[in-house]
Amino acid sequence: MRKKLITGLCIVLIFVFSFIYVTASGISQLSNEKVLFLFLDETKGDPGTIEIANLAIFEDARLQQDLIKINPLLSTQQLKREGIFLSDCLIKAKSLEEGLHHAQTIAEQQTKIPVDRIVLINASVLKTIVDAVHPIPVDKKFTITVLGESFNLHAKAPVTGGAAERCVRGEEYPGIDDEALLEITEDYLWEVKSEIIGDVTQKLLDLSQYNTEERNSLAYTLVEQYRNDHMYVYKRNAVLILVYYLPEPISKQIVSFAVRRIV
Repeated sequence: MRKKLITGLCIVLIFVFSFIYVTASGISQLSNEKVLFLFLDETKGDPGTIEIANLAIFEDARLQQDLIKINPLLSTQQLKREGIFLSDCLIKAKSLEEGLHHAQTIAEQQTKIPVDRIVLINASVLKTIVDAVHPIPVDKKFTITVLGESFNLHAKAPVTGGAAERCVRGEEYPGIDDEALLEITEDYLWEVKSEIIGDVTQKLLDLSQYNTEERNSLAYTLVEQYRNDHMYVYKRNAVLILVYYLPEPISKQIVSFAVRRIV
């Protein structure tokens, strides 16, 4: 009896330590990756068009620089011959995985940086994520050239979830009041969207600015959106698979553990 008990305890301990090791190593991997964030307008086609593409470079869970914006109207020579550009690569692909592979190929060619993982977020999901914490203060100066004309812009505004959603869809550009610019067709204003949403995303990823309650709210919202397939992660590692398939309370604890490690 005693031998069986000891054996049982050993098995439990091995399982617990293995689970901790897999989780910790998986989180460490995710903390040192180059992640391509794709923001979709899900109202344009199925599953939607890519309105914003930003590449984030992480080291020890910290962004090493501003997000790198990628023009959604770009393509590769091969994909261009097939009529596929970054913006419509999901719609024109046979499957979501094929479309994301095309997106990765285009992004890597443009940035010359290998992509480790892709996170796909549509406009309504971004609204939910931003609303989980609070309006994100954007204060960004940038210069863009549209149709041969240069614009020096200063986007300064608290961006709510609704404003972020409308920005992805080209319905609003928070903090921008240049009337001449706003009269230009949405397709030419991809860089304005990218700068604003890029700044929102960068601040969302800075977990040190939140208190414990806000961090938990953000973490739990991300888990719910991810597990319900509202936010898609392409190329999941072991810890992402665990978060997806384990019971939700355990998944939330894993993400909370990850957040505590980062902060």
